[in-house]
Amino acid sequence: MYTNVGVNISDKQKEQLRKALAAGEHLSLHLSHADLVGNDIIGVTQSQLSRRKKALETGKGVIIKMSKTQVARNMKIEGAFFHYWQALLLEPFRLLLKQLYLH
Repeated sequence: MYTNVGVNISDKQKEQLRKALAAGEHLSLHLSHADLVGNDIIGVTQSQLSRRKKALETGKGVIIKMSKTQVARNMKIEGAFFHYWQALLLEPFRLLLKQLYLH
C-alpha cells in the first residue's frame, strides 16, 4: 500500500524515473530537506513515509528507494508524474508525425 505525498523532484530526477520505468529497474531518489515538501506527488510506503516525517522533523534529507513495482505505480498516480510520463512517452510519436507532415 502506498501513500501519496508532495515533494519537489528535479527534472534530472524525473528523467531518472523515466529511464528506470523504461528499463524496469529500481531507483533511489535523493531528497534534500527543502525537497521533502512540494507539488510533485509520489507514492511511498509506510516506512518511507515515516523516514520522510523524521527527516522533516530533524531538518535532514532522505533517500527514497523505490522498487520496480513502486516506480511503475508512481507512473499511474493521477496528478503526479502521470501527465509528465504521458508526455514523455508520447513525445517520440509526436516528433515522428511532425517529420512525416513536414516532408
